[in-house]
Amino acid sequence: MKDSMSNVDIRLILPELVESAEGAFIKNVYQYGDIFVLKLYQPGGGTSQLLIHPGHRIHLTEFSRKAPRVPSKFCTVLRKYLRDRRINSVKQHELDRIVVIDVGDDDNSYKLVAELFGNGNLLLLDPKDTIFVAMHYRKMRDRDVIPKAQYEFPPARGMDVLTLEIDALQEIIADSNANIVRTLASQLNLDSLSCEEICALAQVSPKVMSPEIDKQTLADLQAGLADFVRKLNMGINEPNIVFDEGSEEEEPEVLAFVPFPFRLYNDLTKETFSTFSQTIDEFFGVAESELEDDQEQDALSQEKARLQKIIDKQKESIENLEMKAKTLRANGELIYSHFSIVQEVLETVTKARSGGTPWDEIITKINQGKQQGIPSAQLIQRVIPSQGQIIVNLNDTDVTLDIRLATQDNASLAYEQAKKAESKVEGAKKQISKTQEKLEKLGELVLEPEIRKAPIKMRKKRWYEKYRWFISSEGFLVLGGRDVKSNETLAKRHMAANDIFLHAAIHGAPYTIIKVPDEPPGQQTLEEAAQFAVTFSRAWQDGLSSGEAYWVNPEQVSFSPPSGEYLPTGAVMLYGSKNYIRRVSVELAVGVILEEEYAVPISGPPSAVISQTEFYIRLVPGDMKKGELVKGVLNRLKGLVPEEHAPKVGLIPQEDMMRVLPAGGGKIES
Repeated sequence: MKDSMSNVDIRLILPELVESAEGAFIKNVYQYGDIFVLKLYQPGGGTSQLLIHPGHRIHLTEFSRKAPRVPSKFCTVLRKYLRDRRINSVKQHELDRIVVIDVGDDDNSYKLVAELFGNGNLLLLDPKDTIFVAMHYRKMRDRDVIPKAQYEFPPARGMDVLTLEIDALQEIIADSNANIVRTLASQLNLDSLSCEEICALAQVSPKVMSPEIDKQTLADLQAGLADFVRKLNMGINEPNIVFDEGSEEEEPEVLAFVPFPFRLYNDLTKETFSTFSQTIDEFFGVAESELEDDQEQDALSQEKARLQKIIDKQKESIENLEMKAKTLRANGELIYSHFSIVQEVLETVTKARSGGTPWDEIITKINQGKQQGIPSAQLIQRVIPSQGQIIVNLNDTDVTLDIRLATQDNASLAYEQAKKAESKVEGAKKQISKTQEKLEKLGELVLEPEIRKAPIKMRKKRWYEKYRWFISSEGFLVLGGRDVKSNETLAKRHMAANDIFLHAAIHGAPYTIIKVPDEPPGQQTLEEAAQFAVTFSRAWQDGLSSGEAYWVNPEQVSFSPPSGEYLPTGAVMLYGSKNYIRRVSVELAVGVILEEEYAVPISGPPSAVISQTEFYIRLVPGDMKKGELVKGVLNRLKGLVPEEHAPKVGLIPQEDMMRVLPAGGGKIES
C-alpha cells in the first residue's frame, strides 16, 4: 500500500499549493504529532489549510482539527517567526521530495523546508539559509542537519525523467543486471510505483531482467516511458483512490492514491475526486477524536455513511469482475473455435524459440509473413517478449496467448481465470449481504439522549500495523507476516518489483519485506531487517542468541511450484543465489512514540528503535510469560517517559503491546 507522496505527486500537486498559498498570510501554525497545519488567509480569496507531514505528504486539507491545548516548543518557534507573514513562493527543489516555502519580505525572509523522503524533517532557515530550528537533528554521510549549520540539499539522485532523451533508456538498461523496475528506479529520479506504471503502459513484465531485454521490449519500454512523461506534462487528470478487492471475509482496503488513472490498476475499483489535495486528504483521513466539535457528525450517521460507501465500492467491484469473467470466457471460446490456426501460431513460435532464434528475428519473420499474406501471421497483432506472450486477433477480438502453453492449455487458463473472477463475485455478493445487514441493524437503532462518560479515544492505526513492522534507521518501512495467511497476503499484495524479500534461515519465520519507493536501502537497513526476521522467528522461542537470514529480489520469488511438484499454502519458491547476512543477534527494542494524545508502541532492532524514540527498553529470549512480560514492559516504559506523559503509556491496551512482541516469553534486559 502506498503511504507517502512521490516526487512526481509533489510536482503535480504544486499548482494547487501555489494557487492557495502564494501571496497568503500565515495566520497560525498547529502541530498534531508529526503533522503540521498552516492556517492561511488569502486577501480577497478566503482561508485555507496547508498540511505538512514530513516524510509523507503535503497538500491542502479540508478537515478542521482540534487545536492542541499546549503547542510544542518547535511549534512555538514556528509560530513566532511565521505567523502573520506572507508566503512569497512555494517551490519543489528540482524533482526531489523537498518543498521550500519562502515566507516574509525582501528584507527579512525565512524558508520553511519540508523534507518528504525517508523519516522526513521540517526545518526553518534564517535569512542566510542557516538552520535556525529543525524537527530532527542528525549528522549524515553527505550533510549535517545541526543548529546554525548552512542548510544543504541532499545529493541529486538519478536522471530527471522530464528532460531525459528517450534513446538514453537503452544505455541505462545496458549497464544493469537487475530487473527493469529496479533499474529504472535506481537510474531515474522516480519511485517504484511510477516505474511499474511505465512497465504497465509498455505491457512489459516489471520483473523482466535488464540483460534479457530485446529490441522489441526496449521499444515497448521507450513508448511506455514517453506515454508516462506525456501524462506528467498534462498534469492532474481524474485523481483517484484505488481500492483492493478484499475477500469474502474482508472489506475493501484502500491501496493507493494516484494523480491520474494508472493502467496498473485498470481492474480495481476507484473513487475520483476533483483535486489531488482532496484525493490525498481522503486517503489518509483523520481520526474522529481530532475533529473540531462543530465538525463532528453523529456517530451513527458516520457509520451508516461508511457502510454505504463500502457497499457502493463492492457493487462496482462486482461489475468489473463480471465483465472480466465474461471477456475471459469469450477468449477461451475463441481459442477453441480457431484451434488449428492458433495451434499453428504457437507451434511456429515455440519451435523457433526452442531452436534459439532471437525474438527480434521472430518478429521480423512475422512481419514478412504478414506481407506475404500468410493467415497465421496476419492474426498476430503484437508480440510481448518480456512476458512470453502473443496477442492475436480472433473475430475482431484481441486474445492474449502464452507461448509456453499448448493451445488447449491457453483456453483452459482463460476459463480458469474466468472462474476465479466469478468466485470473487460470489464472495463480494456475500460480503455485500453482511454489510447490508449491519446497515439495516443501524437503521433500527434509536439513540436515547443520556449523559454518558466520554468514550476513550481510540487511535487510528496505520494500514501496516496489521503486520509486524518497524521503520529502519534509514527511514525504510519493513514489514513482516504474523502467520501463514498474512505471509501470503504480504508477499502477494504488498511486495513490489523494487522491494527486497528476506527470510530467516530457520523454519517458522515471517516473510519480511523492505518497502523501497526509490533509492535502494543501505547495508544498515538490510542488517536491521535481517535481525527483525530472525528475532520474530522460531529462534526467539528456542532461546537462540543469534541466527542468520538471507535476502533476494522479488523476481526470484515465485508462488507457483515447478511442474509436477506441490507447494503448500503460503509457501514460495526462491530461485537464484541468496544474499546471506550472518551472525545477527536475537534481541528486540520496545519503545513508545509520544504523539499529541497517544503513546504508540513500537518494536524492532535496537538501532532502528533508537532512531525513532528515546523511550525504549531491550528484550532478549527468556522464561517470563507473555502476559507478565507485557505488564513489565509497560511499567518500565511508564517510568522512562516524562511524568506528564505516563498516563498515555498507561492507556496502551495490553493487546497492542502484545502485538509488537515475538511469540513466546522473554526477558527484560537490565
